[in-house]
Amino acid sequence: MAFESLPGVKVFCRESEQTFIVGDYFAVYQKGTDTPAIFRWNQIKAISEGKLEFAVSTGGTVYRIPKICFPNEKAVLNMRAVLESAVSLYPRIDYNHMKRILPPKNLYLSGDMTGAAHTATGFYKEREINFSNVILLNTRLGKLFKVLAALTIISVFILLHFTIEGGFTENWFWFLPISFFSGGIAVMLVYLVCAVIANYHFSYLYKVDPAVSEEISFAVSEEGFAAVESHLSTGYEFIPWSEANYFIETNSVFIVYKHNKAVFWLPKRLFEKPVQVEISKFIAERLNQK
Repeated sequence: MAFESLPGVKVFCRESEQTFIVGDYFAVYQKGTDTPAIFRWNQIKAISEGKLEFAVSTGGTVYRIPKICFPNEKAVLNMRAVLESAVSLYPRIDYNHMKRILPPKNLYLSGDMTGAAHTATGFYKEREINFSNVILLNTRLGKLFKVLAALTIISVFILLHFTIEGGFTENWFWFLPISFFSGGIAVMLVYLVCAVIANYHFSYLYKVDPAVSEEISFAVSEEGFAAVESHLSTGYEFIPWSEANYFIETNSVFIVYKHNKAVFWLPKRLFEKPVQVEISKFIAERLNQK
């Protein structure tokens, strides 16, 4: 399985007086008892990650590991990777996680990337992700914008016709520009609201997901693609192209989708212009572009 070489994580939670050791097994030491509760991963029923904690369910008991118990953010990311590695080995585990930019580790396979590969390391930038989010949101809502504009134009035109003396016959020369101008204003207002929502979405990720501010190792190869925190990457993990459905290219990033959810963001600025063109063609040969 992918990320199987990662070291286990040991976490002590002062409030519950429990020590968790998460690695080849899931073990819980309760203060005052000599014998720990040890579970094989095939005994785990569900795992989830929330803003404040990880939760591991054995079916009868839910063990909660508050993130405040970890010494630093890298330890939180290491815990996430170990848990998702277990999910990749036992996909029947019910797994839920917060929205994030990096793809979940349980999507990865482990192996050599033997073919030609484009690799880079770098950080995500809030501005380029926000800009891409705005473009994507408005692309999805493009038809809605057209319908909104048409309805606004028709509504304003009818309103003017029945409220202004003389009606269409005498006033058509200014009814029409007012109606079209109103339609444009309505679309612009909705666009601005969508931009605010998209910006808020990524700003929220910055607050709750420490991976966003970490250096990331990116790879695009014959076998698949990867975006992994550099301190967790071994260079042998990739998500196969068969796990993706299509991709979108903006001025700033390449975005790969699975089931209409973005699973891979690759910033263009990490590559020279000619390489960006190569990557675009490379991905287009494997996935449909929207």
